[in-house]
Amino acid sequence: MTLQWALVLLGLAALALIIGISFLQGREGVRTWFARLRSAALTWVRRISGARAWAVFRPGRLVDRVRQREPSLVATQDFASVGESAPQMDPPDTASQTSTAGSARRSEEPVRLLGTEIGGAPVKIDYWIRVAGKTPVMRDVALAIFREHEIDLSHPRSIHGRTEPGNAWLDLATAQADERFSDLIVSLQMADRDSAVDESELTRFNNLAYSLAEALDRSLQFDSSIEEALPQAVRLEHLCREFDLLAVINIEPPPGAGFSGPEVVRVMERAGMRLGERDIFHFFDSRTGVSRFSLGNRSEPGGFSYEDLESGTLRGLALFMNVPRVAQPARTFAELGSVAQYVSAELNGSLVDPDGAALSSAQFEAIRRQIQSIESSMKGYGIEPGSDEARRLF
Repeated sequence: MTLQWALVLLGLAALALIIGISFLQGREGVRTWFARLRSAALTWVRRISGARAWAVFRPGRLVDRVRQREPSLVATQDFASVGESAPQMDPPDTASQTSTAGSARRSEEPVRLLGTEIGGAPVKIDYWIRVAGKTPVMRDVALAIFREHEIDLSHPRSIHGRTEPGNAWLDLATAQADERFSDLIVSLQMADRDSAVDESELTRFNNLAYSLAEALDRSLQFDSSIEEALPQAVRLEHLCREFDLLAVINIEPPPGAGFSGPEVVRVMERAGMRLGERDIFHFFDSRTGVSRFSLGNRSEPGGFSYEDLESGTLRGLALFMNVPRVAQPARTFAELGSVAQYVSAELNGSLVDPDGAALSSAQFEAIRRQIQSIESSMKGYGIEPGSDEARRLF
């Protein structure tokens, strides 16, 4: 049947229905029955409050039901090998990009909408104070005062100075001992993945700047007040917690079997991964030497011992990447997926998410799209994934 004939028949059926209803409404008994049916329907509709109906269909609820985080996107602080105790792995600057402990986050947890929580404007990372002066100060003199007072602070802090001569801004901690500086700037990172600064810490940081200014006979210029900084710190903390995610793909052996340690080494070498820091395998960026993603042992303590790789049997493997700490995370995850499929095929294993569910090509693509969304959102807040700022926060 062609589409044209189908439309003609559908029109004839609708016309017949209209004629039938008109005929029935002309009969007294049927007309009364129609009236009772309409009355009952209206009564039922009135019993449903508008607020209750809106609660079911409001956009937030729809988003929560539709935009579910994939189980393979796990909060860094909650990541652990399923059924095992995993080690704590804080991401270093040039190798491992992992941090593990706890249990995997479930797919029922919705992706939160940061635009409604912390606004859409770029976030501010540091609270800073300029310590200005006309007389240059030696690097060791300024750094000694800073070191004396920074012990009262729990969040990352630094002191930079403008060289005299040269007008180049340098970190005093890494500058040459004979460098002299005119203006100084002390800064405090307002939040990280664990917490935000509070009023007490900001006050102690201000006291550091006062001590520095008094000892060096200099004036102070505050970036903002404590009252203005506190909401920014909370906003930054929310962002850190929202984006602090690992993409995790587990590789399981056949039931009742395991992976041969020497075979794992062979496959890792062919996949371009090398054993490195934390005794786990890393896929290093050939240009920067930074680990893009890693592979660990799902058995405690997470790394591979010499015995494991020489003659042992492994009960499972875990490939993972720290989403905000790598450049172009969506593209990097696609590379991780290719390596995962190769390793799984070579070892006769299967790919599963942290919940133990098998992963299909469609699910890999769904994870990649969510990572791409995270990447775009981070850029919207002024933080480029894999940048120095991102690596400071995550």
